[in-house]
Amino acid sequence: MKWILLVAELLTVGSALIVAINPNILYSAVFLLFSFLGVAVMYLFAGADFLAGVQVVVYVGGVTILILFAIMLTQWLYRLKLKDIGSKFVVPGVVLALGLVPFLHRGLTELGKMVQAAPPEKMAEFAGSPKTALIGKALLTNYLLPFEAITILLLGALVGAVWLARPKA
Repeated sequence: MKWILLVAELLTVGSALIVAINPNILYSAVFLLFSFLGVAVMYLFAGADFLAGVQVVVYVGGVTILILFAIMLTQWLYRLKLKDIGSKFVVPGVVLALGLVPFLHRGLTELGKMVQAAPPEKMAEFAGSPKTALIGKALLTNYLLPFEAITILLLGALVGAVWLARPKA
């Protein structure tokens, strides 16, 4: 089971690294999909099955497809190479990304130990309890402002994609 977590961590960080350093924006968008999938696997490992499903539906199925459509609908963006943009930040970005791997692994391993340390009765109770009501209540009380900010951000991304894809007059 531990190797699945390690593969998910490497998939997430490796794909994010490729997103950051790949000069082709289309390939970066495809690797962003794999990074989102790795995060979904880590959610599953942490026992957040609902969040893993939301991650797959919203980010893998929605945001990544939106980004790919924006790239495909704008021919000039598809041919854009990011060689000169931020080339001086490649080495610090790689060092930072690789430096995050041990912290990510340690945090998820500790979370796994906490979950495994719980008595089996508590785990069965946790697995059988509905988690969506708690998440819904949290999203509509304590996290309402960030939740609405994210919806406005996604709406702005959609409007921006349509604006970029419009025919030039």
